Amino acid sequence: MELGEVLLSIGEAELLAPVSDLFGARVSQLVDTTSTPLSWIGMRPSERALSRWQGSALVAGVKRSWSLILKIQRRVPESDDPDRWDYWRREFLAYESGLLDHLPGVTAPGCHGAVERGEDALLWLDDVPEATPGTWRTERYVRAAHDLGVFNGAFLAGRPVPQRSWLTRTYLRSWTTWLPWSELARSEATWSLPIVARAFPRPPGDRLTRLHRDTPKLLERLEHLRQTFSHLDCWRANLIGQRLPDGTERTVLIDWSFTGAAPAGQDLAILVAGSHVWLDADPAELTVLSDGALAAYISGMREIGWRGDERDVRFGYAASSALYGAPLVPWWLPRLADPARREWLEAKCRRPAEEVAAGWALLLEHLLKLADEAEQLLPA
Repeated sequence: MELGEVLLSIGEAELLAPVSDLFGARVSQLVDTTSTPLSWIGMRPSERALSRWQGSALVAGVKRSWSLILKIQRRVPESDDPDRWDYWRREFLAYESGLLDHLPGVTAPGCHGAVERGEDALLWLDDVPEATPGTWRTERYVRAAHDLGVFNGAFLAGRPVPQRSWLTRTYLRSWTTWLPWSELARSEATWSLPIVARAFPRPPGDRLTRLHRDTPKLLERLEHLRQTFSHLDCWRANLIGQRLPDGTERTVLIDWSFTGAAPAGQDLAILVAGSHVWLDADPAELTVLSDGALAAYISGMREIGWRGDERDVRFGYAASSALYGAPLVPWWLPRLADPARREWLEAKCRRPAEEVAAGWALLLEHLLKLADEAEQLLPA
């Protein structure tokens, strides 16, 4: 059965349980139920389906409106191993186990049903509205960094780090070996496209090659540091700034597919570098955002009770930023020569290809400077 057919097969009987859980009371009847497919650029429709379900429900004789997000993940045979960074059941298990309930600093959408149907894993989640749709200002990223600091810091200040066989343990090591970035960095073809050559008048192939050479010792140090519970995919597309009834905002993290253990600073690296890879954040403010986010992240860790060495956090941030973001640039640059890929990238980044290449040039220079900083922070 195709995923579209799975959606069509969902009837009132199956909806009653998650809607009742949403209200915390028995729902006697659903009225005017509708579903709307949702999508994002990069989603594989054969593996995932996302939809919004809305309607009214009779609760104790009162008609009340409701809205839920249904996320369906289909089994991916090549991702069956829980040790893989992209294990297909990880997010489902994270919700089903209750690990995402009552998180410090941040929150995950409430789950109102985790159901397996054959080779499909279904999650019924809160429909959380974004207080600031579209582009976040630098100040909002800095606030998110603070909240991530509270989240990561809590598990380094006494809160037990979750232990489950399906949580990721060496996410960044898997990531850096998944992409053949060293060969691409050395290839003249990577830097020869005219719009790339204009953005990179001095191709940084040698600096990327040096980073690739240093990757094993950077990873070894990252994995030697104390590990904390982490999201590991917390760039802008997976963040929601939710406005609460009292007017304050909180940071909601969605898509917990990569969650697991990592050193302090790695979630922050993914927030900053990931949000700039796809140009969700303004490239011109990268340095300001990076410095402000790191300071806010450490402040959040301190607030929750962490009393560790800031140099470890700075190393975790610098090394993770370089290893997470730098491989992506030589990976994507040659794809600007493919008209279909170029169109896809322009749609995803919401900018013309020339601006994408220019933004990546600023990002890569920043990441390579962080790689140098990480090298300096390594123990003698």
